[in-house]
Amino acid sequence: MPPLTHDEPGTIDLGTSVAGVALPFSAMNMAGVRSSTTSELRQLAASETGAVVLPTATVHPFVHPQYRSLHNPGYDKLAPFARQLAERSGRPFIASIAGATPDEYVTLARAFAEAGAALLEANLFDPYVNATLAPFEEPGVLRETAARLAAASTVPVSLRLPDPLPMRHRQLLDEIAGTGVTVVVVRNDFASFEKLFLVAGRVLEMIVFGGIRSGYDVARALAKGARAVQVRSALAEEGPAIFARLAREMRLARRGQTR
Repeated sequence: MPPLTHDEPGTIDLGTSVAGVALPFSAMNMAGVRSSTTSELRQLAASETGAVVLPTATVHPFVHPQYRSLHNPGYDKLAPFARQLAERSGRPFIASIAGATPDEYVTLARAFAEAGAALLEANLFDPYVNATLAPFEEPGVLRETAARLAAASTVPVSLRLPDPLPMRHRQLLDEIAGTGVTVVVVRNDFASFEKLFLVAGRVLEMIVFGGIRSGYDVARALAKGARAVQVRSALAEEGPAIFARLAREMRLARRGQTR
């Protein structure tokens, strides 16, 4: 059989790995975007997304309108559904979790790791978390939470950081260092992603969000050092079909780079 050329299907690998976890594509949804219902999650799982990021789950159900950003049926309902979805679709899933205490994060980490999550995303971005756990206000809370999460989980853990970053870059790295957490989710801009990447070097892997509307945007983020991207506004507008478009555009971008 003759060797494949760059113009033939399947010759350009759009996959990536995050903390050693292989993903078939480097773009995925952001937690809560087109993923709030079982129907939306099934549509994502049927798309070309690199992973299905679940809505942020809490120990107890959050159904009051006041907590719209954390609206979920509770982890005990979401985890079994996520396992079934992954088994049927073959798409890995990432569990986004939020708690008011380190103990709640540990409970959630264990439940979703046992349910087959490929990766955990500890949501430290939401106002509820910053009003209860307050991981960036009291010394040691971030370190304790990250260390306990990593110790409790059998799958890699990432931290979704607030925007703007609540600490100086070096201070943030010092807090995370040695906890077992090696992945962060940050905004795709100079102040958060690019500067943190310059300071951290290869110590942390980064998933970025913001400004991802085309395959060229994905390619640029990866070229700057991101391991993967999350899509928010464009996904909300276009729906899960966006991932097929992003993949087509990335192939075109990478073909152009090889010529």
